[in-house]
Amino acid sequence: MNDFYLFANCNFVPDKYNDWQSAYTSLATYVHASEPSTKTYYFGIPLDYAHAFAKTTSMLAFEVYGTRSDLYDTHLTSPAMQSFLQKIPAASTTGLDLNHYACVAGFLDSSRVQAPAEVMQDVRITCISASARANLLASLITLITGVDGSGGTLTYMAFRSLDDDVGARVFGRWETREEMEVFVRRADVNGFWMANKEYVKAMEQRLYVPNGRGWLHRGEGYAGEDGCVVKAKI
Repeated sequence: MNDFYLFANCNFVPDKYNDWQSAYTSLATYVHASEPSTKTYYFGIPLDYAHAFAKTTSMLAFEVYGTRSDLYDTHLTSPAMQSFLQKIPAASTTGLDLNHYACVAGFLDSSRVQAPAEVMQDVRITCISASARANLLASLITLITGVDGSGGTLTYMAFRSLDDDVGARVFGRWETREEMEVFVRRADVNGFWMANKEYVKAMEQRLYVPNGRGWLHRGEGYAGEDGCVVKAKI
């Protein structure tokens, strides 16, 4: 699998989330109908605002495209996107906040039927050097090879940043919060972190809940269906 992955931060003026979503609705309708190369369009609200989506000041967007060109030459230049970008400035505290990745291991949907997740975890890692990242990713690939969809793990993927040579990311989804808590306490998961912490300069972790918008994938043949295949030097 050689898809192009995007993690974006959507940053809102307080109490303007619903205004942003109103503009998004028509965009998503267009994208789903007209852009088959937009394979995933999936969103998460920080756990802090799980009780009140309308009040959130941020949102995570997880998107998958066939190629970089599908994002920059097709998706971002479409008439629907241009209309959307004209509508959202009053609801946003930043412009587009985009981070680009390649998948190195993992699976997007162990259920294969887009079973809903109660919680997702996003872990953003900055390594101390490019060689440190290579070592960390090699260990992470080994870890993920031993992870499957048992125990409510719906998604578990590892990525290398395409924006620099020290960034990595781990993204997971679970059927329940309890199953996620069991997973992060697994011996192999903690063994990975303990064995590789010398390579890590900084790490940010955050939990999200799905907002019910967008799509995880469009059906068979989706990104990560049979696991990511490493095709480039990590």
